[in-house]
Amino acid sequence: MGFSSPSATSRHRGERSLAGLAPLGASCLWGGMYVVSRASFGAIPPVTLGLLRLLLGGAALWLVLRLRGSREHLPSQTRWRLPLLGFCIAATITSQFLGTALASAHDGALLTTITPLFIVPLAWLLLGERPSWRVIAGTLLALIGVVIIVGSEQGDGGEIQAHSVLLGDGLLIISAFFWALFTVLGTPLVRKHSALVVTTYGTLWSLFFFVPLALWELCQHPPLSFSLSSLGSVLYLGLGATALAWFLWYRGVERLPTGVAAIFFFAQPLVGGLLSALLLHEALGAGFWLGGLVLALGIVLASL
Repeated sequence: MGFSSPSATSRHRGERSLAGLAPLGASCLWGGMYVVSRASFGAIPPVTLGLLRLLLGGAALWLVLRLRGSREHLPSQTRWRLPLLGFCIAATITSQFLGTALASAHDGALLTTITPLFIVPLAWLLLGERPSWRVIAGTLLALIGVVIIVGSEQGDGGEIQAHSVLLGDGLLIISAFFWALFTVLGTPLVRKHSALVVTTYGTLWSLFFFVPLALWELCQHPPLSFSLSSLGSVLYLGLGATALAWFLWYRGVERLPTGVAAIFFFAQPLVGGLLSALLLHEALGAGFWLGGLVLALGIVLASL
């Protein structure tokens, strides 16, 4: 039996640390998604906007797959997971956009960060990945950071009908659960094949579930307008928050334990708050910076 050299161990740790950049990049892209999508709902209904996002993102992923010349096919015994992944994507996007439209972009950025709280037990149950004490402690510490950020800004929003907010928040929690399920169900596939292949096929399968919902919405609420700003929003949501972000997310899951990759999800509200300050000129209080520091410490603890 051989022993790893100190240089090999250091190299392995360095590669693992760099692997964390992938899910962190995905969370950063998702941080701006709620600001962009919330600003677009006046021109494009939520489910229709979600369909445009998936169409553009799926097309981009498929094009990259073809340009790379990848002809990898998943074994028949694992292909049954693809429709499930597509359903999870459709359920996630639908509940996410509807929830954000009913509640707020702030609630959307917050409540979907509870995804790791679903991922850790699901990975333990379905993948046998028992979380270490650092992952559990880091998750709880990062969650405390999110609560500090949001709790310090609860009074900043305008008055919205209570029942709409409650329904929207419930939909956002459902969105977090289905993204966690999507992550865990796809983990065995990305570790045997590639993140690009699994992400592409999962996105394309989601269209079978999403198109009927969007057609029904268009019959009820046709788009009000379609401007250059709306086009920019669709491009960001489709290419950035879908094609690139989903690939980066599964890339991180491919190289890291699922529970560790999930911790980086907590960077989303921090980035969303910073973008809100830069783009919407919203003031950020001391609670935001304190919560951001606690959140960052949680991420570092879990990823050591």
